Amino acid sequence: MKSLFVTGTDTDAGKTFITAGIVRGFVNCGIDAAPAKPVQTGCVNGIAEDLEFSVATADLILSNAIKKRLCPLRFAPACSPHLAAELAKTSIDVSVSSAILNDLALEFDCVIAEGAGGILVPLGGGKTMLDLITLLGWPVLLVSPDKLGTINHTLLSIQTLRSAGLQVCGVVINHLSPSSELISESNARAISEYGRVEILGEIPYSPEFFPADSFTGICDRLKELLADEPQGN
Repeated sequence: MKSLFVTGTDTDAGKTFITAGIVRGFVNCGIDAAPAKPVQTGCVNGIAEDLEFSVATADLILSNAIKKRLCPLRFAPACSPHLAAELAKTSIDVSVSSAILNDLALEFDCVIAEGAGGILVPLGGGKTMLDLITLLGWPVLLVSPDKLGTINHTLLSIQTLRSAGLQVCGVVINHLSPSSELISESNARAISEYGRVEILGEIPYSPEFFPADSFTGICDRLKELLADEPQGN
């Protein structure tokens, strides 16, 4: 089974929430899946909260050694990765990050790697998150928040990913707040039509509980898309 890279149109699109839901869905149907966060900023006491959320949501039991490999770059300042690395007087090597993720992909059935920020967030040394995604070459899932402006941001993100030769396997629309049904339907329709992309699903606004059932169809479709061999009809 192929591994997957989850990115978003911007910071706070809901990448961690979607990553956690996919990992949980995969694990619940018997797939040995693991979340990964190549670089995390805003780490208090060295804790990678995004990774820990995904691990807890999927009820995974992982050693500290494995979790350090799943999130090897942890920075305290809550800022862009390139600035966080600069403040720590270090650098981010996308080749090293790619090698770590590929090694992990050999140990699990599927690794769901979550980016930081959007596609072109700088990592330093002239490199961006897109360079890491391109080096990996994994299929990409794009998280699009359901809000004003999301059509433009999503279409630009799709264009950027495809221009780099990457496979955009689909878009998940994430409802961050209560929204107009008319506008939401229009957003999804426009993204699908103008982006020539499959909307894998929509995650409803759910502040009181984790909407695990909303990920069932998404995970079923992803299992088809990430299969090592094309599945027949």
